[in-house]
Amino acid sequence: MFRLLPCLFALLFVAACAKTVPPVQVAPTQPQSEEVPFPRRELPPEVMFDVPRLVTRAVPVSDAPLMSASEQMILHAKALERFFAPWRMARTSLDAGEAFWGVKTFARKQGYSENLQPYPVERWDRLVALQNMPGYPAMAVPGIITRNTSVRVLPTLRPFFLDPKQPGEGFPFDYFQNSALWLGSPVLISHVSTDRAWYLVETAYTYGWVRVEDVALVGKAFRNQYESRRMAALLHDDLPLIDGVGRLLGQTHIGALFPVQAQTDRGLTVKVPVRGASGQAEIQTAQLSSLQAAPTPLPLTSRAIATLADAMAGQQYGWGGLFENRDCSSTMRDLFLPFGVFLPRNSALQAKGAGSFIPLDKLRPDAKLDAIRAQGVPFLSFIWLQGHIGLYLGVDQRGEPLMLHNIWGVRTMLPSGGEGRAVVGRLTISTLRPGEYRADVRADSFLARVRGLAVVSLPR
Repeated sequence: MFRLLPCLFALLFVAACAKTVPPVQVAPTQPQSEEVPFPRRELPPEVMFDVPRLVTRAVPVSDAPLMSASEQMILHAKALERFFAPWRMARTSLDAGEAFWGVKTFARKQGYSENLQPYPVERWDRLVALQNMPGYPAMAVPGIITRNTSVRVLPTLRPFFLDPKQPGEGFPFDYFQNSALWLGSPVLISHVSTDRAWYLVETAYTYGWVRVEDVALVGKAFRNQYESRRMAALLHDDLPLIDGVGRLLGQTHIGALFPVQAQTDRGLTVKVPVRGASGQAEIQTAQLSSLQAAPTPLPLTSRAIATLADAMAGQQYGWGGLFENRDCSSTMRDLFLPFGVFLPRNSALQAKGAGSFIPLDKLRPDAKLDAIRAQGVPFLSFIWLQGHIGLYLGVDQRGEPLMLHNIWGVRTMLPSGGEGRAVVGRLTISTLRPGEYRADVRADSFLARVRGLAVVSLPR
């Protein structure tokens, strides 16, 4: 059928309320015992890692630059050029086949909806009609994301799963979830759905359908005031952007960039795009402390990368940015953009486009480890598997290469002879033999799938 650097801050709110009432004579009672909350019991994870949870504790870090300042500034300039590139496009770069690839791809596969029942034919037909494919492209208007949003393959927030009974399918693998865009991302709007609720947008690294209310139209005056080479990077996830009178302008994450309006010893004033009543973009400002944001590019050192990575530590896995979490490639992208390193969206493009690529697929497992130790640059190299990628951190005290990656699960062998998954579901640090202490995890099953090593460098 079809398929389809560092800071921890806490806000302490202490409230007390006293109310004066006339004295009342009451009979003595036994003092009430203080209510004890039911203790929360945590089950052990399905996969254990004999590695520290934080990068700064897993491997040595230093303040030594990983590349020259001039090389980093070249990468940074190119990253900002790519970031704002959608505003310089006179028309979309996508033909109809690319823009509507999901129709052809998923129409031939059996899909399942959110109730894990076969995807309704009438829902599919409505989504296809909503796209008004004969009228594409209907527009070419610059815009900007004013609220974190999902980029969808078809104009719907409802999911499209493959057979949930199969390993690596079902939740969270919603194949209509293409990516996530953080507040402040420039886009080109090329099309609109027939119900006027969705825009088809193109960004520097992805494209798809987003909700209209999450985008504002960008005029020339806004663009002249907003586009800048002096940007600020956020140092924490879930960071609220508050204006001068205490109003929330938005909340977003590491990987988002904002123009710097002013800088003092205490922090930064950044420009934040908001959606006006007419749908046009307007500029507001937010105050961020030096512990919340810093000018880009951040120092490209192992300590700085480790500190930013530790701010993401333990984040739960989010396929395609689902629930504003990250998958493997979006983790690498968000981690490196503040340092001026622009990475594409998916793992294969990141591996081939980060710089120097070293193929490892024809080597035996032990030879792969030797090659990674010899040729990998800690904190500046990516270990790539088909469909997965992570950052090479160096070796631990045992000489085992360590990898920082956001991983859904480890492949297991079922008693029936089939394949299953032991769920990890978070950003973690592991060796290249994750879960092999388990009897149901085949030796070298992860390492055998490693296909290459990519070292970040200037494009040739």
